[in-house]
Amino acid sequence: MKPNRKPTPFNVVQRDPEGTTWALPDGAIARFGKGEHKTPGGDVRLSPDGTYFATATSIGLWWYDVSTMSPIALWETERGGINAIDFSSNGKNISIANWDGILKVMDVQSGRTISEIKKKDRYVRIVFSPDGNKWGVADHRGLIQVLDAKTGQCLVQMDRGQHEQSNDVSQLEFSPDGQYIAGSVENPELYSVNKNKVINPDTEGTQTYIWSPETGMPLIRFAGRNFAFSPDSRLLACATPDETANDVDSVPCFISVYDVAQGERIAHFTEHRSWVHTVTFSPCGQFLASCDVDKILCLWDLPKGALKKSYVDCGTPFYTQDGILLTVMSRRESIEVWDVEHREKLQTIERQFGSVGHKWFSKCPQLAVAHALSDKPIKSTTQTFPTLREPTLFPDPVLFLPDGQILASRSDTKGIVLWDVESKQVRETLLKDTHITSFTVLPSGNMLAANVQDQNVSVWRAEKPDEPIAEFTEQARLVWHIAFAPTGDRLAVGSREGTIYLYDFKRNEKLKPFIGHTDFIWSVCFSPDGKRLVSGSDDKIARLWDVGSAAAIATLPLDEPRTLMEIAFSPCGNVIAGGIFGELRLWCAETLTTLFTIPQPQTQKPYALAFSPCGQYFASGTWWQEGMEKMAIKLWEVASGENIATFWGHPTDIQSLAFSPNSKLLASGGFDRTILLWDLETLN
Repeated sequence: MKPNRKPTPFNVVQRDPEGTTWALPDGAIARFGKGEHKTPGGDVRLSPDGTYFATATSIGLWWYDVSTMSPIALWETERGGINAIDFSSNGKNISIANWDGILKVMDVQSGRTISEIKKKDRYVRIVFSPDGNKWGVADHRGLIQVLDAKTGQCLVQMDRGQHEQSNDVSQLEFSPDGQYIAGSVENPELYSVNKNKVINPDTEGTQTYIWSPETGMPLIRFAGRNFAFSPDSRLLACATPDETANDVDSVPCFISVYDVAQGERIAHFTEHRSWVHTVTFSPCGQFLASCDVDKILCLWDLPKGALKKSYVDCGTPFYTQDGILLTVMSRRESIEVWDVEHREKLQTIERQFGSVGHKWFSKCPQLAVAHALSDKPIKSTTQTFPTLREPTLFPDPVLFLPDGQILASRSDTKGIVLWDVESKQVRETLLKDTHITSFTVLPSGNMLAANVQDQNVSVWRAEKPDEPIAEFTEQARLVWHIAFAPTGDRLAVGSREGTIYLYDFKRNEKLKPFIGHTDFIWSVCFSPDGKRLVSGSDDKIARLWDVGSAAAIATLPLDEPRTLMEIAFSPCGNVIAGGIFGELRLWCAETLTTLFTIPQPQTQKPYALAFSPCGQYFASGTWWQEGMEKMAIKLWEVASGENIATFWGHPTDIQSLAFSPNSKLLASGGFDRTILLWDLETLN
């Protein structure tokens, strides 16, 4: 009888199956979003038995049941910041690497930490050896090593030749028997900081190495990527470029198969005509399946060294344990799992683009196979699973609607997500097919959204997503620091060069720009009546502008030239708050005299700012710096500058803050891709 290795349900709240209230920090009542899912080490891992999976995120390690796709546990929330994970081959243990250079081996069933090692390097890839005694790791500099999984001792470093390295390891795996370790690395051309000297002249494109994990010496090296070992570890197949093209950027559209022990290529297939993204061996090792971006799947007979059959309209190929070839197709509205040979669709998984589920399946297509076949015979009739709709977020800005019942935030990919505050669920996604840089909520409750991309600016009414109400083009390189006027008719956009561009999008007119800054624009904000604009720049000057004439009225007084990172007007417009490295500062908006300054530790650089609707309080959030575990969100009294409350929750930068209209809630959006709701009523 197999042992029960289901992960222990740390932090589960029984009446909350979606995890919105799991492991909340003190003072928080809800968390929207599951955290950042973009770690480069491949953050989704399916358990060896295919019954559950783990995903590494910025807030911790989430566990999910494969059949239901529902969360079943949340681990490692004290710090969060998980970079990479991997299961041992027997599924008993999981290895974890986080932002702080901590490596762990944990028992899956009990959650007990078996070993913990603190290293100075940040590892972005970690893989168990088949016997579970070693790790293959790649750090943020591109160094690849084999470590003892119990002590963390470096047993050997992989030889990549004499050149500088960067975070360029796209794949790292042990062979099934543990006799080899292979990695794909980019070897990019690198320059010195001032870009006048080449410090790494490698321009050979992506290289795949096969090393001895005992000596670190390369056994084979060739141009290629997206490799796979055969089940017996004798062969390695890889997508390779056209060797005759003499071009390091040549598309890897061929398949090379190497005999690892002999160190020689034994097969080379050239039938593909476009980029090959996946190769995989059959369980018997006699066949090899490959698929390219044109959705052509080729099945190769390895003993004969020939193409057996090709199929059109296919996605990522996978073999089941009994040798059935499946393919995972990513459609616009769904993910489909097909039996390739019989051209039979086994399962349709509906999803919304940008959802957490979409990202899971993109990073780990075998998860879709496990999901489709969980507790079902291989020849099951076509079924449809529920839509996976929880979006990933980029919560800057976060804004409450006037009724206080809805909180709006940007999606990480497209659209504006509306969250129901009471039910703590997604109510709706607006502009779901549109990339949004920023948006605003008008007093009427209507929403305006904008996309700023390089030299182009587009503006929409959120309730009318079919076409923008205005479009503009500039010659300058624009940045994401933009602001809507509270009057709902104008938009200010900063540039890298220092000019701030002003648009009347109701009349579809470019207005006179604000000219005076000479460097990157960090912050722009309109006064509540829309007649003034304040800005901060890398030229270390904070300026106040007259919107009607685009003339600079004054510069905000500073003790020395400093960059104004964030700015906010009080609701009545009589106070300006600014966040500067090392301090918060409040000015009288009429006289521009400094009301008071609040010194801040350099480890708590203020970035996000917001005034309460009543104008009595303002909140500030901080940036992450090395050594910090949770970021501070501080509540201040405007009249005295007294700190009346401090909340700790996000593991990285606070990017946006917003009070509810009744000032009873504070929403904080973090670079961790979550929003926390804080209860302010308990402070009264």
